[in-house]
Amino acid sequence: MRNVTLSTRWMMLCLLVLSAGLYIGTAGKPALDDEDVDAAHAMVSQEMLQRHDFVVPYMDGLRYLIRPPMHFWLVAASYKLLGESEFATRLPLGLAVVGIVLLTFEFGRRFFDDRTGFYAALAIATSVGMFIYTRNMIPEAIYTLAFEGIFYLFLRAWTGSLDTRIGYWGAAALCAVAVLTRAMIGLVFPGAAIVAFITMSRGWRRWRELRLVSSSAVFLALAAPWHILAAMRTPGFVWAFFINEHINRALGRRLPHDYGAVPLWAWWSAHLVWLFPWSFFFPLALRELPFPPSRWGKDTDLASQARLMLLAWAGVILLFFTVESGSRLEYYSFSAWPAMCLLLGLGIARAEETDQKWLRPAQRVLAGLSVVLAAVAGYFLVGTMHISAAGDIANHLELRSPENYLTGMVHLLDLTPESVADLRIPILLSSVSVLVTFVAAWILRERKIQWLPIVAMAVGMVGFIVAAHIAHDVMNPTLSSRTLALEIKKDLKPDDQIALFGDIRVAPGIAFYSHRNVLLYDATGSNLEFGSHYPDAPKRFFNDEEFPKLWEGSGRVFLVVPVEHTEEIRKKLPGNSMWVFAETGGKTVYVNQPMEPGQPPVAQLDEKVKSAAQP
Repeated sequence: MRNVTLSTRWMMLCLLVLSAGLYIGTAGKPALDDEDVDAAHAMVSQEMLQRHDFVVPYMDGLRYLIRPPMHFWLVAASYKLLGESEFATRLPLGLAVVGIVLLTFEFGRRFFDDRTGFYAALAIATSVGMFIYTRNMIPEAIYTLAFEGIFYLFLRAWTGSLDTRIGYWGAAALCAVAVLTRAMIGLVFPGAAIVAFITMSRGWRRWRELRLVSSSAVFLALAAPWHILAAMRTPGFVWAFFINEHINRALGRRLPHDYGAVPLWAWWSAHLVWLFPWSFFFPLALRELPFPPSRWGKDTDLASQARLMLLAWAGVILLFFTVESGSRLEYYSFSAWPAMCLLLGLGIARAEETDQKWLRPAQRVLAGLSVVLAAVAGYFLVGTMHISAAGDIANHLELRSPENYLTGMVHLLDLTPESVADLRIPILLSSVSVLVTFVAAWILRERKIQWLPIVAMAVGMVGFIVAAHIAHDVMNPTLSSRTLALEIKKDLKPDDQIALFGDIRVAPGIAFYSHRNVLLYDATGSNLEFGSHYPDAPKRFFNDEEFPKLWEGSGRVFLVVPVEHTEEIRKKLPGNSMWVFAETGGKTVYVNQPMEPGQPPVAQLDEKVKSAAQP
C-alpha cells in the first residue's frame, strides 16, 4: 500500500479546491436551460416534492417513464434542504464531479504513483467536455462516479489490498446506484468490463472469490425495490421503461423519435474536443495500453492489472457506442473519460520520467494551436468592433425550432459573426488564458522542467472554463425561459392557464419557474404522450380543433411561441384575438385578452406595419 505523504495531501487539497471552485462555485448561475432537458428534469424533482411521490416520476402532471429516479431524488433532496434554485439543481452534479476528480487521483496514486494520479485528476477536472456536460441536469457525472467506484473497489479486492466482502459488496452496491441513475447501462457496462478484465487476465479460476451470490443479493436488495414498486403502481411500466426506452432506443426504434445519432466519425473526432487539451497526448496514453495480448495474464503486478482494467473499462463503452447506432449522442462516452484520463496521466508521467520525445512535439503543437486560436479570436474581435452588443443575443443568432436541437453540437450553427459582439469578454478571456499558459508550458517543456508544464496548462484551462461559464450566462436569455416565466408570473391569476406551442422542450423553464403545469398545443412526437393515456392523467395535449376553442373562451391563456413558428401560429389563431404580452430570447408570449385598455391586437399591429411599408 502506498503511503499518504504530505505532498499527497497537498495534491488532494489542490484538487479539491480546484474542482469545487469550478463545478460548485459556478452552480448558482445561469438560469436553467430549456435545452438538454435541464429545466424539464428539474420539473420532475420539483413535482416529486409537491406530490410527495418518490416512486413514479411525473413531469407536467403526467407520468414520466423514461429515466430512473436517483438523479431526481438527489435534486429533490437538494431542493428540500436549500430551496428551489439553480444552485440546488446543479449541486448534486457538482459534488459528483468533485468525487470523480478525487477518486481519479486516488485510483492513479494507488495503482501507479502520485504524479499519475495528479495529472489524471487535473485532466478530468479541466477538460472541455467535463464542464460542458455538467451544466445541465443529465445524470452522466453521477453514474460515472459510481462506475469509477465499482472498478476501484473491484480492482482493490481482486489484487488483495481490500477485504473481498468490502470490495465486491461495495462494487455491487454502487452498481445498484448506477442502475438507479442510468438504468440497464449501470449494470451492463460495469459487468461487461469486469468480465472482459477477468477474461483478458485469464483469471476465471478465481471466480469463487467474487462472492457472486452475496454480491447479487446486495445489488438486488438496493436496485430491485424501486423497479418493483414502479411496475406495481404503473401499468405498462415494463414496456415503456425497459423495452421502448432501452431496447428500442438502442435499435433506433424508440417512440417518439425525439433523439439523434451523431455520425460515427464525428463522435470519435469529438473526443479531441471533449478531452482538450489533454487529448493531444493520446499517443502517450496508447503506449501505456497492455499490448501485445500475449502479456495478458502474465503480468500480475498492480500497475499491469490496473492498465488491463482501464483498457476493459474504456474499451467496452467505446466499443458499444461504436457498434450501436440507434442513439449515439456526443457525450455518451462520458463514463469512459476517467479511464481515458488515467491513461493520459500515466502516459505523460512516464514520458516525463523517461524524457520521451513525443512530449515536446505535442507541447509545440498546443502552443502553435493557441497562437492560431488567439489570432482567429483577434480577427473576429477587431472585425466586429463596429457592432454593438445586443440587449438580447437572440437578435444575433440564427435560431431554429426546438425540435431541431436533437444534439448539442447543433447550437454551434446558431452562431453568427455578429454574435461575437455579445461574446467579446469570454472570447478575449479564453484566448488570452490559453495563449499565455500554453506558450509558457511549451517554454518550460523545452527546458525539460517537469510538473510545471502540466500545471500551467491546467491553469489555462481554468481560465477557459471560466470564460465558457461567462459565455453560457450571455447566451442564457436564448437558452432559458426564466425571464419570460417571471414576467408571466407577475400577472398570473389562479384561473389563468399557460400553454406552449409544441412539446414541453419548447420552454420547460416556463413551468419550472412559474410553478404551474402547462398545456401543449400541437405537440407531436412528445415523450410525455405515453403518460397522457392513463385514466387519471390531466388533459395536457391540444390539437388544432381543441385549442382555438380554449383560446376564444372566457379564461385567460398565455401562449409561448418560438419565433420560428410566428407565422404558423398566426395562421392557426385569429390575429384579432392575440395580444403580445412579452418577447425575449427568441420566444414570444401571446395572450388571448388585452392586458390593459386600448392595447392593440396582433392583427392591428400587422396592419400598421404593412401601411408603414407602403410608399
